[in-house]
Amino acid sequence: MAMSPATPDGPLDPIVGALTEVLSCPITLTTDVPGALSAFEAEHCLGPRIQPAFTAAALREFVREMAPQVVHEIREPLGMAVTMARWDDRLLIIGPYTHEPMYPGAGEEVMSRLGIPMVHLRLYKLYRTRYPIVDAAYVHRAAASLLKASGSEDLLGSLHQIKAEGGTIAPGYGETPQSASFSVIEERYRLEQEFMDAVADGSADAALAALQRLAGMPQTISYLTTPFLGTTILRIMARVAAQRGGLPAVTIDAISQEYAQRLHRVGHTTDPRRTVGFTSEMVTDFCRHVRRHRQRTYPPLVRKVTDEIDLHLSHRVSTPELAERLGVSTSTLARRFKEATGMTVADYVARQRTERAARLLSTTSQSVRDIALFVGYDDANYFVKVFRAAYGVTPTAYRDAHTR
Repeated sequence: MAMSPATPDGPLDPIVGALTEVLSCPITLTTDVPGALSAFEAEHCLGPRIQPAFTAAALREFVREMAPQVVHEIREPLGMAVTMARWDDRLLIIGPYTHEPMYPGAGEEVMSRLGIPMVHLRLYKLYRTRYPIVDAAYVHRAAASLLKASGSEDLLGSLHQIKAEGGTIAPGYGETPQSASFSVIEERYRLEQEFMDAVADGSADAALAALQRLAGMPQTISYLTTPFLGTTILRIMARVAAQRGGLPAVTIDAISQEYAQRLHRVGHTTDPRRTVGFTSEMVTDFCRHVRRHRQRTYPPLVRKVTDEIDLHLSHRVSTPELAERLGVSTSTLARRFKEATGMTVADYVARQRTERAARLLSTTSQSVRDIALFVGYDDANYFVKVFRAAYGVTPTAYRDAHTR
């Protein structure tokens, strides 16, 4: 079978070749998206009127809206499928292929169900049998391996399956096909850029305001309304923006990993309040670290101490352990820290813990006990005492005053 033309991709070419042999179906990895989609239609579309979902026009519209770094599988009514993923400036196309063999009578059933004249039956059977039967799990593994080999990552961890009905590629099984105007798409991209600029500047209020406007847009395939996927994409966007804002990679990675782990506990929730609270906390955390990093005028040693404390706030923090980790004496570290910040290490730790607890109280529904444990207090009663000393009210009263 002829392969669709692909833009050479250097080290990835051997991988593409190997996967093509393994799956026995066409694989295209290209930066020439319009050319690849036109070639796909010419090579693999049975006909624009019979198989409209495989036309270049329909696929271009889908690629324009599809979430990056997510592996999508489009299944169309004739029983064929194609998998796509985009990242950086690349587009990956795997297929077409099918999941089911042509059983006796299957072709006639498809023709009848779709209202296609039986004169096309022989052509359809020849077309369908040209392509291999491939398990969806293998296609996903192939796509994920190419993402990983290119230095990217598969954000969803599974195929995002799309059902094409009546030639329109819809966002999911049973969903009503929709389309978005160019003005809506342009506004979405503008707000996404506004969000990332705000994170890079360390402005949590502006970032959350941009997200609120994004969530209210009449979008079609909106990652913001997709559980788990939406929060994951926002985490990646915030991570990239924070790096642009000058936050050190080690700090970005620690924050990102923390929220990636916590996301598995809340990402699939059906309660929108928990999702909104989690996202707000995550964005605020990135912005706070960017802002603090920019504002600091502390000497290098003291900045290393504050970074260590911030990144390990849930664990026991002691001046001797920090001194040993940073290669200085306990007395030197304590003296320089007090000179630069006006606080002891213990006072700084207590302040950071109460500040983080206050954010969690106002942005999440976690219990006071869970928050106490998260910020490093095993004794919830002692945490309440420390919090009251810092804010003048109990954690519960603080939450009531700062949530709607």
